[in-house]
Amino acid sequence: SSRGNQPEAPDPDGDGDPRFKPCRDEGLTTGEAEELLREWGKNELAEKVVPKWLIVLRLLTGPMPMMLWAALVIEGIIGNFADMGILLGIQLINAAISFYETTKAADAVAALKASLKPKATVKRNGEWLDMDAVNVVPGDLVLLAAGSAIPADCFVNHGEIEVDQSAMTGESLPVKFKRGDLTKMGSTVTRGETEGTVQSTGSNTFF
Repeated sequence: SSRGNQPEAPDPDGDGDPRFKPCRDEGLTTGEAEELLREWGKNELAEKVVPKWLIVLRLLTGPMPMMLWAALVIEGIIGNFADMGILLGIQLINAAISFYETTKAADAVAALKASLKPKATVKRNGEWLDMDAVNVVPGDLVLLAAGSAIPADCFVNHGEIEVDQSAMTGESLPVKFKRGDLTKMGSTVTRGETEGTVQSTGSNTFF
């Protein structure tokens, strides 16, 4: 993203990443969070949506459809219009069936993603709240506990946790993170519990 990451801040204790600056104990206020949400946008990755007209075009110009179009032209040239009509019908029926299956699968995936919308435990105005992870903002104080997904790129504030980040790095074993280490959005805490400070969200994350 052209906006880059959050402004760097020195770590007064000299731990881990030089950008590490723990959020205050009471977390952000509602007003601060709303302002940061306007500045950085929602904590979600942009999805590439393929237009339906492009899906149809691809279905009609693939290797097999192109062979059928060639056969159609040949049948038309030799005046065999009955076979030409049959081939045209086959072409359109195949495209219609493939279009239905493609769009149905995409709709099913979208519905599944909506039903599995990740949650995050965030401290706002001094109170812990469960909220949709898309509303997490840089600077938020979040709970990182065993079994939970890490909602954004977060610094570990204290203690130590083990994190499964195989989806991002391919590492087969959980990795230990201590104070000042940066955990990655989309990874999962497998052991331990601590608080973390959100460094980056959405398209600004490692993911």
